Amino acid sequence: MSKMKETRAPMTTLRLLLLGSVVLLSGVAAKDPSLIIKPVQPRQMKPIGSSLILNCQPDVDQPEYITNLKWLDPQNRTIDQTSTAGAHVTTTFTSDNNLGLVITGLTEADVGTYTCTATYSNSEYLAHSVVVDSFDDITWVDAPTEQYPIAGTSYKVRCKVKANPAPLVEWYRADTKIQDGNRFVKEYDGLVIQNVTAEDDGIYKCRAIVLDTGNIKDRDIRVEVHIPPTFAADQVSQLELVEGDMASVQCAANGKPEPKITWIHMPEQRDLSEGSERFSVNKITGVLTLNKISRSDNGKFKCVASNAAGTIERLVNVVVLIKPEILEVTNISEPINTEARMRCSANGNPLPSIVFRRVGTDVVIKTGIEDYRVSVEHDTVRDVATATLVIKHLNRTDDGLYTCMASNKGGSSMKNGHLTVQFPPVYASNMVKEVWTWNAKPVNLSCVSESLPNASITWLLNNRIVEDDMNVKKFGKGPYSDLLVTPVDQRYYGVYTCFTKNIHGENNAYITLREAHRPSRVSQAKFEVVTATTISFSFVGPTDTGGIKIKAYAVQYKELTQSWDEARNKSWPVDTPYILEGLSAQRTYHFRFAAINEVGTSDWGVVEQRVMPRRSAPEEPKILVTKDVYTEDYINSPYGNSYEVNWKIPADNGEPIDRYNVIYCVIEKINTVWTQKRESCRTEDLKSPDKTSLLMENLNADTFYKVEVRAHNDIGYSVPSELVFKTAMGADIPLQPAYSNRLSSSVIISIVLAVLFTILVVIDVSCYFVNNTGILFILFGWCCRKKKRDEDTKLGSLYGWRFPLPYCNNSIGESSSNGNGSSYTSDVEKVPLPDMNFVFEGKELLTNGNTYQSSNMRIEPTETLNKKDTEVEYDVRRSVSQTRFVGKDSAV
Repeated sequence: MSKMKETRAPMTTLRLLLLGSVVLLSGVAAKDPSLIIKPVQPRQMKPIGSSLILNCQPDVDQPEYITNLKWLDPQNRTIDQTSTAGAHVTTTFTSDNNLGLVITGLTEADVGTYTCTATYSNSEYLAHSVVVDSFDDITWVDAPTEQYPIAGTSYKVRCKVKANPAPLVEWYRADTKIQDGNRFVKEYDGLVIQNVTAEDDGIYKCRAIVLDTGNIKDRDIRVEVHIPPTFAADQVSQLELVEGDMASVQCAANGKPEPKITWIHMPEQRDLSEGSERFSVNKITGVLTLNKISRSDNGKFKCVASNAAGTIERLVNVVVLIKPEILEVTNISEPINTEARMRCSANGNPLPSIVFRRVGTDVVIKTGIEDYRVSVEHDTVRDVATATLVIKHLNRTDDGLYTCMASNKGGSSMKNGHLTVQFPPVYASNMVKEVWTWNAKPVNLSCVSESLPNASITWLLNNRIVEDDMNVKKFGKGPYSDLLVTPVDQRYYGVYTCFTKNIHGENNAYITLREAHRPSRVSQAKFEVVTATTISFSFVGPTDTGGIKIKAYAVQYKELTQSWDEARNKSWPVDTPYILEGLSAQRTYHFRFAAINEVGTSDWGVVEQRVMPRRSAPEEPKILVTKDVYTEDYINSPYGNSYEVNWKIPADNGEPIDRYNVIYCVIEKINTVWTQKRESCRTEDLKSPDKTSLLMENLNADTFYKVEVRAHNDIGYSVPSELVFKTAMGADIPLQPAYSNRLSSSVIISIVLAVLFTILVVIDVSCYFVNNTGILFILFGWCCRKKKRDEDTKLGSLYGWRFPLPYCNNSIGESSSNGNGSSYTSDVEKVPLPDMNFVFEGKELLTNGNTYQSSNMRIEPTETLNKKDTEVEYDVRRSVSQTRFVGKDSAV
C-alpha cells in the first residue's frame, strides 16, 4: 500500500502541471470579440460628390463563427445591392468575413451614422458605428493653368475660387509667398503684375484655404511672357541658286512664343506657305524649300514673322544660276601598246572647267602628274567646253572607268567613260597545274583564260587533239573550259595542253594528269604520353603519299596473347589528337600503324610492342586561367571575398577518379619567395569526380592566396596543381536579413509546450531511478530482457555443444592460475594440452596447454597448430591475408 501511494504522488503532480499549462495557454490566446471599422476615425468628413469605402472587419479568435455580418444606414435599414438609400450606397465583401460599405457620389442625403453589426458564435451580438459628414469643396471658377501676358504691359493673373465656408487666397512663386507692392497687387479674383518683363516667367501658385474644414487646395498657373518677334542679325539679303536643283533659304526670327514664318513671292503676291509643287514652307523653322529651280524664280521673296505679340517683314533677292551639263563622254576600245583619246564636252553658265579622274581614286589627272604617258587637252567652241584625255602606249592597267567632272559657280556635274584595253590570251595565276585520279575515276581539268576579245580554247594530249575521244568530254569553248577525262588506261595519263587564241595572239597552258595510289608505310609512330590505360601518338608521315594528301592515320593493336585476327582498330583524321583509350594496365600490347588517303590504306608498318604501366595516382589536374588576367606571377580576382578555381579533368591512370582535394592558404612574398601561413589553410573535398570547379568564399580582401588542386583515386593523390591569386580591394558584403524582436503567439505556445515536455521528462526520470516506475522503466526493462534472452540462445546454440566456456555459465567455479597460464575450475576434469588458439568473435582465447572437458565430450589436440600470413601485391596495392590453422575438430 505504501508503494502504491508513492506511485500516485507523482501522477497527481503531473495532473496539476497539465491543468496549469492549459490555463496558461487559455490566458495567452483569449481576447474580447469586437468589430473594427477602417478607416478607424469615428467621424469621416468627405466633400460633396466624392466617393469612399468603409471596411468592417471582425476582431475575434475564430472568424469562421461570425454570421449575419451587415451594414445599417442612418435610418437603421440594412444596406445591400438594392438598398432604399439609393443605388450609389452599396455593400461588398472585401475578403472573407470583411464587409465594405461603398458610397459613390456623396450627397447631403447620405450624411448620418452608419452601423456595422454581426453575430458571433450564434449568441453574442457585435456592433460598431461611424459618422459620415460632408462639406462644399473648394472649386476653381476662373483660374486657367496657362496664361500669357505681353512684355511691357500690365497683366492680371486670374484665379477666382469659391467654397463654403468662404476661402482665403494666397499667392506663391518658387515656394516664396508674394506680398503686395513691388509691381505685384493682389485682388479678390487675381494677381496684377505691372510692367511685365521676361523675368516674370514661371509657375505661380494660387492657394485656397478653408479654416473651418481644414481644407486646402493649390492651383499651379504657368505664366509665359510673350515677346514680339525680331529677325536674326545674320540673315542673307541675296541668294544665288542653281537651275534644276533644289535649294532652301531660312528666315530666322526670335520671339516668344516662337514666331511662325510665312513666305510671299512678290511678283505674284502669292503666299508660298499654302504649298505647291515647287515650294514648301516650314512655319516653325522658317525654311523655304524650292524644288527644281527655274529661271522664273528670279526676283524678290518676302519673309513675314508673326506671333501673339506682333508681326515683322523682310525681303530676299534670288538669282538663278545654270550649273554645268555634260553633253558627251566617249567610250573607247583600243589594243594594247597603242594610243587612246577620251573626249568630254559640257556647257553651263558660267562656262565650266573640265578635269578627269580615275574611278576609285581621288587624284585629278593633269598633264605629266601621274604618268608621262598621260595628258589632257582643252578647247572651247561657242557655249561648249571640251577636254580630251590622251593615254599613250596603253597597257592592261589603263583599262577601266574614267570620270569627267565639269564645274562652275553654280555647281558641278560628272559622267563616266570607259576605256577598254584589248590584249592577247593570258592564264589565271591560280590554275591547277597537276591533277590526280585513280581506278579510272573521271576527273575534271579546268582552264581559265583572260583575253579581250575572248579567246577560243582547244584541248590537246601529248600534242594531239583529244576533244573527239569518247572518254573525253569538253565543256565550254572559252574563256572558261573544262575537260572531263575518264582514264580507262595509261594512255590518258600525261600532259594536257589548253591552247587559247584570239585576234591579238595565242597562248598555251599545261596540266599534268597523274595516277594516284595508296601511300607507303608510316615512317615513324612516336609514343608521346603513356598512362596506365591511354597512349598519345605522333606520326612521321610516309615518304610517298601516293600523290594526294594523307587524310587519316590508323592503328591496329592487340594483347600479347591474341592473334591479329582478334586485334582492334582505330583511326584519327589528320591534325587531331591521336589518343588511344580503353587499354588495360600492366599488359603487353602489339601495335602497328598505317596511313590513309583517298585511294586506300597503306601496308601496316613494323609491329611495336609496349608494356602498359601499372595503375597509379591520377595525372595533375591543370588549373584553367585566362592569360590576360595574369599580373607578374599571380592573377587578380575580380571579387574581394571570393574566387572560383576551375581545372581540367586529368587522366585517371587506370583507376577512376573518386574525388578532388582543394587546399587554399594565405601567402605573402618574403625575399621574392611565396611563404604560406599554415594556420590560415582551409581544405575542401569534392566527392563528385565530375566536379571541376570550387567557389572559395569568405576570403580576405586585398590578400594573396595559393590554391592547390589534387585528384584522387583508389591508389592515391596526384601531383598538386598550384595557382596564386590576389583578391580585389574591398569586399562583397552579403545582405543581412532583418530580424524582428517580436514573438508571435505560435512561438509563445511552442515555448510553453517545450517547457511542459521538459518537466514531464524530469518527472519520469526521477520515477525511474527512485521508485523503478514510469515509462522509461517499462521500456528499458522490456528491451534488456529481450536482448539477454537472445544472447543466451545464440551462445548456447553456437558453442555450448563444443566446449563450456566459463563466462557462458551463470555458476562459475573458482578460478586459479598455474605456472603455464590460466585455468578455470568447474564441473570439468582438467587435462593438460599443447598451446592452442581459439578465435571467438574476432578475439583469441589462449588456453596455454589447458583443456576443458564436459561430462560427455573431450577436446584434445591431434596435430601441431600452424599459423601463416600471406601477402599479395596487385597494382601497387598491398593486401595482407591472415590465415589461422586450428586443431582438427576445433570449435573455430
